[in-house]
Amino acid sequence: MGASESETATEKESESQAIISLHEIRKSFGETEVLHGISLDVRRGETVCLIGPSGSGKSTLLRCINHLEVPDGGLVLVDGNVIGYRQNGDVLVELGSRELAAQRAVMGMVFQSFNLFPHLTARENIVHAPRLVQKLSKAEADARAERLMSRVGLAEKLDSYPEELSGGQQQRVAIARALAMQPKVMLFDEPTSALDPEMVQEVLSVIRDLADEGMTLVVVTHEMRFAADVADRIVFMDGGRIVEQGSAEQITTRPTHDRTRAFLSKVVS
Repeated sequence: MGASESETATEKESESQAIISLHEIRKSFGETEVLHGISLDVRRGETVCLIGPSGSGKSTLLRCINHLEVPDGGLVLVDGNVIGYRQNGDVLVELGSRELAAQRAVMGMVFQSFNLFPHLTARENIVHAPRLVQKLSKAEADARAERLMSRVGLAEKLDSYPEELSGGQQQRVAIARALAMQPKVMLFDEPTSALDPEMVQEVLSVIRDLADEGMTLVVVTHEMRFAADVADRIVFMDGGRIVEQGSAEQITTRPTHDRTRAFLSKVVS
């Protein structure tokens, strides 16, 4: 095999590897178990949409990936690292806040609410973490903020405060802020649920661009047309379990499980 063929084979093998691996994830709140031993792999460059009724555990599962929720059982691996822990012989030891922050830096998270600092401009929101965590100079951080605001279509709003922006614009700034840490994975928790209908598409188009660029995405969403159009794989959850998963085309047009069909009949017009 020639050098170029070898490199191509290595690239394909890398793309087929899971960058996120969930192994038997369990989570309870009080007496209620909301995740019942979920296992799921997400490949590099894959877009996975998590769908299902409210209360099915989608957001909790997403938050377990970056340890915002600590699983009661099971392991989360991202880019080969066990999230939230380090190996000490045969024992897993919980990480301190600084080590955990370093692990989370490879995962950008975008929430339902925009969570922007209201007293900071869009630029200041974006540069805050890179300057604090990655120790970027002001010039480097500002240049990164300018590139990212152009990327999300808001170059002219760089020095605007959140209160001066629409909901859709605030969410696009939140995406730019997450991208500022140059993550390997982006996690979206119902990113359009707090938006007025006319603002939804401007946010979805940014996420669609990220998918087209090959970013690894895990998206909790109720936007079924978006999921059908963008997802490489759709995972349907109900009652804290994965009921069914498959390609976007298979799940949206030929679901095999009765529960999936019943759900889609109510949400797909």
